[in-house]
Amino acid sequence: MDSSWTEWVNVIFRFAHVVAGIMWIGNSLLFTWMELNLIKPAKDRDPELLGELDMLHGGGVFHLEKRLMRAEAIPEKLHWFKWQSYTTWITGFVLLGALFLSNGNSLLDAEKTSLSPGAAAALSLAGIFGGWLLYDALWRSPLRKFPLAGLALSLLVLAAISAAYGSIFNGRALYLQIGAMMGTCMSANVFFHIMTNQHRFMRALRAGQAHDPEYGKRAKARSLHNHYMTFPVVFLMLSAHFPSLYSAEKNVAILLTIIPALMAVKHLMNTRYHFRGWLLSIFGVVAAAALLIAFFLPKSHARPVDAPSVAAGKQVFDTLACAACHLPGGGPIAPDLHGLYGSTVELADGSKVLADEAYLRRAILEPQAEVVKGYAPAMPGFTGRISDEELNALIDWLKSLKKP
Repeated sequence: MDSSWTEWVNVIFRFAHVVAGIMWIGNSLLFTWMELNLIKPAKDRDPELLGELDMLHGGGVFHLEKRLMRAEAIPEKLHWFKWQSYTTWITGFVLLGALFLSNGNSLLDAEKTSLSPGAAAALSLAGIFGGWLLYDALWRSPLRKFPLAGLALSLLVLAAISAAYGSIFNGRALYLQIGAMMGTCMSANVFFHIMTNQHRFMRALRAGQAHDPEYGKRAKARSLHNHYMTFPVVFLMLSAHFPSLYSAEKNVAILLTIIPALMAVKHLMNTRYHFRGWLLSIFGVVAAAALLIAFFLPKSHARPVDAPSVAAGKQVFDTLACAACHLPGGGPIAPDLHGLYGSTVELADGSKVLADEAYLRRAILEPQAEVVKGYAPAMPGFTGRISDEELNALIDWLKSLKKP
């Protein structure tokens, strides 16, 4: 895809994706919080009243009631919440297709696999849609009656899937893939379970049938799944900003530490009004997860190097978060750096230049002066932000990167 079109797709759809995601997540967190904090009324007060809640906002009190609905008293204005979810998934899928699936090389780790770009894109799609089918089948099975066992098995399956993709995809693509799979499960839960059961419930009411709480229980179960997946999915969607994590040699182990830790944090937040030690426990979970991740990180740069300056250059590369844009195989934002040294680079103005040491130095310090064809002038200059010693080491590292 032409870089200008890629940039437009990135700007428009990413903005819509983020806004819709904020709206969806906000709804999920608020509705679950209200469910967990409803005050049950006295048994003899009102048999149709399931719970009530008072909330202070905007200088007034909102009085919320959750009650059984009678067929003859369906509210004239009844608000449904679904398009936030659908918009989040649709815009996310467009972004994934435009920025990654259209260039399967941006998914692969060339040091681990020789898979073709088309096969990589197909594998990504298979995981996104196949992951939903597997998850849905698991939670439709009798295991749904045993939530803790179902959670344990779900995490084990996720671990196996993460390890499989981690053996083929680069770290950034791995985190994005798992995030996209979980996000798809969340949106599919809304479409196939939450909204479907609510439509069945409303059709039954309009047909004059009594309120059947079973439909609500089914919808609520999947809504609770979405609630606990929210924090991990948000983290994974932002993971491009954490190259020290996804580029680590043990990135799968780090991923499998972060996901359950964030689920545990969400659960502890839910216990705020029932468990006195909830806040201290959250700090404990975060501290334990951080220590475990720190244990995995020292080995993240254990690849063999040719000289001390090359090792130092790799450290500079990681510290400056260059891997966030310069993906193995090339990405939508910046080109691949493997095999760059000594090659001929075509620039945006149609001219060509030899990628020697002088070019690498200019490309780091003043990247806007010579923009590579097919890419937007997005890289910031590092003049005054990097020492001569760091620059020389970084260039030595770039020279050592051979195309597989």
